[in-house]
Amino acid sequence: MPLGVRSRTRQARIGVAKHFPLEGSLHTDELGKDYGKIAARVVTNSPPFVRKAHLVDKKGISRTFAITFLPERFPNPAIRAIHEKIKGRKLIGETFRENGYTIRKNVLAVFVVKIPKWLQREFHLPDQTAKVRVSEFYAKRPGAKPVIYAEVAEIYSPDFKAPRINKFDRKQVNPPTEFLETEGFTKEQIWEKLGRGNDWSDARPRYEKAKARARLQQLYWRKKIIKSLTSG
Repeated sequence: MPLGVRSRTRQARIGVAKHFPLEGSLHTDELGKDYGKIAARVVTNSPPFVRKAHLVDKKGISRTFAITFLPERFPNPAIRAIHEKIKGRKLIGETFRENGYTIRKNVLAVFVVKIPKWLQREFHLPDQTAKVRVSEFYAKRPGAKPVIYAEVAEIYSPDFKAPRINKFDRKQVNPPTEFLETEGFTKEQIWEKLGRGNDWSDARPRYEKAKARARLQQLYWRKKIIKSLTSG
């Protein structure tokens, strides 16, 4: 695709507000509907506990730039083994799915940022802003408890998602797990609510308390992503 050129079909579709899938469909599944087979081009696995990767189409054009913030260690041996596979330049969601896990995402923040020139070149577009979504990446095997693999920031090519926030984005933003746990929610309960359309209506007072604790998370993540983009 020449720099700055979009198909009319893509121009029409990116303007449509729709739900971000919290379960079932992987981000690479959604990209694949528009661009065909998607691969990971890992930029770096450093500094420690940070992975930066482009999700690219068959032409090598980046359709999403993903920054994964990993824990210092993985106490769960099964998760540790999967992480070793992912380090070998594999796609995160697909690797978990291949190993029998179901994926759900707890969205922490959604915002728009100005992107640097190098990312504009990777996107093959002149657009100066892009939409960012930060989520806790939950994974669960049948009969096991859900675990959080990492926090993942997805910076979308403007060709895939328009750089603006819609009502569905705002509705999906939740407090991080640590604040929900402070109010008595377990990871199992969070997992179930994510699977029921992010419905917290049966525990609204506790949920709102957790949300109040997390009122600065949008600002926190915006600063963190801008810093990460600036460092390349």
